[in-house]
Amino acid sequence: MSEKYVIEIKKRPWYEWLLWAAWLFAEVFILQNAIASKSELEPRAATLFWVTFFVLLVAGAIVWFMRRNK
Repeated sequence: MSEKYVIEIKKRPWYEWLLWAAWLFAEVFILQNAIASKSELEPRAATLFWVTFFVLLVAGAIVWFMRRNK
């Protein structure tokens, strides 16, 4: 039996793509800062950046989960 998989691309408004791109940019920027702070032995700054990174990551996952069936 051959199972067929269909990839469905949903039409989204342009501003939603822009917001997701800004979120991704912020995540990468904060991740770089967290890694750099850790390597420079700045534990307070590294902790702050790591917490911010994970909060934004969880927030993005929650938004994606809530809007995935729209």
